[in-house]
Formats: sequence, structure tokens, C-alpha cells
Amino acid sequence: MADKPQSPFTGLDRALLRATKTQQTSPIQEEPKPESKPIEQQEPRKHVTQQASEMASGHARMLAPDAQVIEGIRKTVKVTGKEVSFIRLTPDEKQELADIVYTYRRQGKKTTENEIARIALNYLLADYHASGELSVLARVIEALLA
Repeated sequence: MADKPQSPFTGLDRALLRATKTQQTSPIQEEPKPESKPIEQQEPRKHVTQQASEMASGHARMLAPDAQVIEGIRKTVKVTGKEVSFIRLTPDEKQELADIVYTYRRQGKKTTENEIARIALNYLLADYHASGELSVLARVIEALLA
């Protein structure tokens, strides 16, 4: 019997978990607080605050894309694509797409698997252009190569 071809996503969950554990175990270097100075006179921890701010901004961008991103994706997907690109899906991914299409159709909203895939692709591309190496795409590719 021939073995089934291995999915390119095999081990992704372990790689992402490994990447998460690495980030969690690396302690953030904080400056020790001098005991003799009152809190008002202590120097602010700009580096730690800036890192936290950048991480929060990245998460906020991922969770709530602004209206400009939504409108840009809408305009792109509205135009019928002429170029062909095939992707191989797992049965679970295909079923999930079919479930989403079915749910929207039951609500009276017409959509297709192709439209959903194009929305996802354009969102990943917009995130990549906005965030570079902090984007979801770059981080998942890095995890795949780890």
C-alpha cells in the first residue's frame, strides 16, 4: 500500500506550541526598583512599556481590522479573479469551508468557498504589508520552518 502524502500542516500545532513556550519562558528583563526612592521619583521602564505597546497594537490590528482594510478587501474580492491558483485542503478544512458557506446561505447571504478563500488571502496579505515580520503569515511560516 502506498502511504498517504503528508499534509504540509503536519506538526504545525507542535511548532506553534514550541514557539509559544519559548516566548513564555524568556523572562522580560526589568530594571530593579530602588527601595530608597518613592514611586514618583523612579525612572519609567520605557523599553518594557514599548514592547508591551507594540504587542498590544499587533493584537488589536489582528482582532479588529479597520474599515479601510475591510473596504480594500471588499473592492479586491468584488472583482472577478481571472488567474487560477489551486490549493490542497484537508477534509476538515474543506468541511469547515462548506459549513461556513451553508451557514451564510441559510441566512440568505450568498457566498462561495472561493470568495471566502480570497477574503482570507487578502487579509493575510494586508496584515503582512502592515506588520511585516510580526504578521500572522510571517509568524506561521517561521513556525513551520522551525
